[in-house]
Order: sequence, then C-alpha cells, then structure tokens
Amino acid sequence: MSIKLSSAMPDGERNGLAAIAPALVENPKTVHVAVVLLDCVKRVESVDSGDVIPTVRLRAIEPIAAHETDAAELRRLLRRAHERRTGRVELPLGLEAELTSLGLTVDEPDDEPEPDDEPAGDDQADDDPADGGAW
Repeated sequence: MSIKLSSAMPDGERNGLAAIAPALVENPKTVHVAVVLLDCVKRVESVDSGDVIPTVRLRAIEPIAAHETDAAELRRLLRRAHERRTGRVELPLGLEAELTSLGLTVDEPDDEPEPDDEPAGDDQADDDPADGGAW
C-alpha cells in the first residue's frame, strides 16, 4: 500500500524539531530519535484501480536527545515494533532489559536477511547505519 506524507509541520509548541535544527545542519547523517503523533489528513481514491492512498499528517514531534536514557528505550521499542510487524520473534521486554543490563546484547543477527524477509519495495539502504537508517 502506498502512503504519502504531508509536507506541513505541526504548529507552534507541537513542533520540537527547531530544538535540533543546528544539529541537523552540522551533522546531517546523524540519526535522531523522536516521538511522533500522526493521523490521516486526507485520502485520495483512484477511480481506475479503486486504491485509496492516505496522506499522513504530523500532529506533534518531539526529538529525544541521544544521551537521554529514553532515546535508547525508544530505539528498543522501535525495533520491537518492527519485529512484531514483520513476524520476527522478540524477547519479553523485561528479559531484554535484564540481558542488556548484564552487558549481554540482543542485537540483530550478523547475517543478511533472505530476500523473502523484506517486504516488497523496501529499500535495503534504509538499514545502512552510514545512511542514517539503523535504529
């Protein structure tokens, strides 16, 4: 399914991106963690195919500084949500946190995923940390 993203940013205090604007300019490849609230601002239906394409609107966005404990937790939650959506097995959150506190990592496997593991149309470059795609 195709989805579009509205170019409009949230108004006023709901747009926290201004706080990291200097960091975005100085280090454009750095990946930033943020909490985003979004909804569908409009839907467009193709008369020919009947497909309905939603346009997502950002309602609020708050970046979380990389040095904050919350940033690491949000990255873990993002990875777990991705695992659930793609059908990958995940550890219970408490066990994952305990293993991490003991210095045992629960990182992604080193081997490359099989082509069938990725949804059709996904850009493999999104997972390359050098391109800012890793979480």
